[in-house]
Amino acid sequence: MKSRLRPENGKMVIINFKMTDIGRVEVAVEKQQSLGTVLLQCRSLTGIEIGGVIAIRQGQVITKNSIVEDGDEIDIFPAISGG
Repeated sequence: MKSRLRPENGKMVIINFKMTDIGRVEVAVEKQQSLGTVLLQCRSLTGIEIGGVIAIRQGQVITKNSIVEDGDEIDIFPAISGG
């Protein structure tokens, strides 16, 4: 699945959902936003529920409070517990 919501200004963040059927989602951003806000936009766009996740940007783990901006590409992995 590939979902897209392209803004008129062309600014977007790419979210790659790994280990799921969701795939790549392109989200419009007008300004810098928190990852949590962008994930809420993903939920609105795709209708999916997003639970606990691990987010990676340029090889670094980021949190839902981290600021993302135009051009960022973020890999999202489901947080799976186990032993």
